[in-house]
Amino acid sequence: QKFARLVIGTNNIDSCCTRLCHAATVMAMKDCFGASNVSRMDYVNDIDLLFVIGSNPSSNYPVFFNKLVRKKTKIISIQSTINLTSESSLVSVVLEPGTEIIFLNGIMNELIKSNSYSKQIEKLDGFNQLKKIASRFNLDYVCKICNISKEKYQEIIEDIKQSKSLGVFHGMGFTQHVNSIENVHSLLNLVILRDGKVLSLRGEINVQGVGDMGCLPNCLPSGSYEMADKLAKTWGTKIPIKKGKNIIEALYIAPVKAAFITGFNPAQSLPDSNQVHQKLKKMFLVCLDHYDGLTHKFANAILPTPSIIERIGSITTGEMLIRPVTQVIEPLGQSKPEWKIYQDFAKYLKKDQYLRFNSEKEITQEIIKNVYDYRNVNVNQLYQGQDQWGDQTKQYTKFMPESFEGVDDLRSKKYPFLLTTFRSKYQFLTDEMTSQSQTLVKMKDKFHFYMNSQDGQKKGLKTGDNILVTSSIASLKGKVKLDKSIPSKIIGSRFHSKKVIINSLYPMRFDEESFTPNYKAVSVNIRKI
Repeated sequence: QKFARLVIGTNNIDSCCTRLCHAATVMAMKDCFGASNVSRMDYVNDIDLLFVIGSNPSSNYPVFFNKLVRKKTKIISIQSTINLTSESSLVSVVLEPGTEIIFLNGIMNELIKSNSYSKQIEKLDGFNQLKKIASRFNLDYVCKICNISKEKYQEIIEDIKQSKSLGVFHGMGFTQHVNSIENVHSLLNLVILRDGKVLSLRGEINVQGVGDMGCLPNCLPSGSYEMADKLAKTWGTKIPIKKGKNIIEALYIAPVKAAFITGFNPAQSLPDSNQVHQKLKKMFLVCLDHYDGLTHKFANAILPTPSIIERIGSITTGEMLIRPVTQVIEPLGQSKPEWKIYQDFAKYLKKDQYLRFNSEKEITQEIIKNVYDYRNVNVNQLYQGQDQWGDQTKQYTKFMPESFEGVDDLRSKKYPFLLTTFRSKYQFLTDEMTSQSQTLVKMKDKFHFYMNSQDGQKKGLKTGDNILVTSSIASLKGKVKLDKSIPSKIIGSRFHSKKVIINSLYPMRFDEESFTPNYKAVSVNIRKI
């Protein structure tokens, strides 16, 4: 039940609207393995094979990844395009976008057929169903649909069979699909089958903490709606138990009349950007942030908030490590922490009795009182600079078999290419903060689109040419770079640019459970201009 409440809805504060699947993975991670007070390096120190899918830790988590490389850990990299992690890997495979479930089910089929799992696994809920579904994914079928070498696929399967301690990393390249929950379930099935360890690589530092605080539309900070009475006693008021709207619902499907947006840039980060812009124009919008972003152009009011070095408090990492945040400088200008801004509003609305806090420490004390996973945190030690741990108690282990229901989008005669997105090592998300660094700005890649060299030559293109990329809903102009690392019939792009908003090419298609949008595969056409 706890797992289910995490995978429904969408994180209402997170900048890329996709972290719910990551939250689900972390919950499953601690549920499956019952880890106690473990850090990222603790998770990977004893692994002999690291399986990386839809992530590029070499570029995005370089310090962490370099420790793995120095340990000479064997790495298998599964991506939609070749990246820096691929170049450091024992085996590297480039998949057809959206075929991850096929790839994983095929591996599990071979593991089950060869009895490469503990017999105790057969007692778990869902094993027989997993065995039945996985049996449909034979080697020839998988390799054809995923467009991969049979020899390389068999090599990966054999490496996993021989591994004594399997570790799994995944990132947004794995979850930003219309079948994101199914992808996560399939990966966890493999992890359970091989008694492995999984770590969801997050895009931002406090995603887990945000979800734990109840920033989801279908649960309370104290847990499910059944916990409303507990909060009612704490806060001295009746708690509404009606499900709220997630980001997609509130800003796109059934737009709200007014919104407070903090630490989030939907004008740039949501799909179908042109439609999102029209809806933002119609609502009363208040933005709380410490860097300028595209969404602020639609705001009726902008309230400045401190950056992390101006703050006091804590963050919670993916493995439930609660780390203190120590203030380095006082908040600049007229900026205020969000909780003080909310106090001002509460006072104006004559509701200030509900927000009578004098410090961040007092807020943390209330969190510990009401959020079950934080019940054992020592608030005094935390504010003296000592790390604390949230709850990591094992709750259950079961398989969640998933069959293949189709890819995000299909090529056609009109749209013969698939556009996918990936990160730059010199830019972060929608680039509000990294664009302030003169050094990083100088190192930015000037190209907006990347294309297979042979495909480009067939189109009469050379690096530096301007092209028009068109999907079913929009067109964008940008410079092209021919790159042999890009698979044929794939167009790649980074999503950080404010000038070329890549997400405007993506229709609003999303996972029906998590509402995670598809950012990884949309069919497009291109022409030289």
